[in-house]
Amino acid sequence: MARESPPPCQLLPGDPFNLTLGVLVASLLAACKRVPGLAPLVQWQLNAYTNWNLIFIMLRLALKQKQWDPFLAVNSVGILVGFRTAMAQGIDENMRTKIRHLGLPLSRRTFVCLDHLLHTVPPALLVSHLVRRRKRVPLLNIVYVIGLSTWFNFRQSGLAHAPRRVPRLPELPMVCVHRQSGHLDASEIYVPHPWRRTWVSILVGCAATPPLVDALIRKERWRVLALASAMLLPYLSSSLDPRLRQRYFFEFQLQRLRKEEESRTCEDAPRSVTPGGAFRSRPTGARQVGRCNTTEL
Repeated sequence: MARESPPPCQLLPGDPFNLTLGVLVASLLAACKRVPGLAPLVQWQLNAYTNWNLIFIMLRLALKQKQWDPFLAVNSVGILVGFRTAMAQGIDENMRTKIRHLGLPLSRRTFVCLDHLLHTVPPALLVSHLVRRRKRVPLLNIVYVIGLSTWFNFRQSGLAHAPRRVPRLPELPMVCVHRQSGHLDASEIYVPHPWRRTWVSILVGCAATPPLVDALIRKERWRVLALASAMLLPYLSSSLDPRLRQRYFFEFQLQRLRKEEESRTCEDAPRSVTPGGAFRSRPTGARQVGRCNTTEL
């Protein structure tokens, strides 16, 4: 039996899926977490996992990395169901507000069109492409997607957590502290949302994608319906929660007020970097504690 030819732009011999290239691209994207001089909107876009997925898709098309299709399909489906669950009951309007404050005003119609272009179209095209090629999705891709997405959240949220309060001593003026803890709640990167339900939705969506592709290839309609219903359950839990909308709209307003207060606090205080990694002002008699973050609103 003839051996498969290596993929284009293979970086390491014996790497049939060109995972080395994917890891390199992910590392470069992670390095763009804090880039001095970038506009807040551009910086925020580089910290969005959806855009990471789109960059991988564009790289797949440009370099003809068709062996990435199963991974990209699982990743795109996970993003789709996760985003729909996170933004249920109009929480996506908070996202539109945040984008407007970052410098890009969008009408509701334009926002919805871009939403479906970025979140709905990629998984639909990737899954349909796999079905036409009768290409199955290996289960190992679920592990790859969960690994990348959890690493993204821990890596990108490490400096996005709420500030840690430092007690003010007589000889120590105001101290602004960056807390270096990572977590799975991406509310600081995006907007406040039901992140636990979102992760359940992502896990269900990723786990259901390989059998869903198999069922579509075999035209097993009842199995397709059952898997689609399973992926819909986390979204329904968010959509039918009567207290969800009020809670997360309130948390979004608190997030905005806190960001504005922290920005003013750190702008007003002359700072120097201490050996412990904290930003410490010169003695000014101030009693507030804040955190400098000019790329989030």
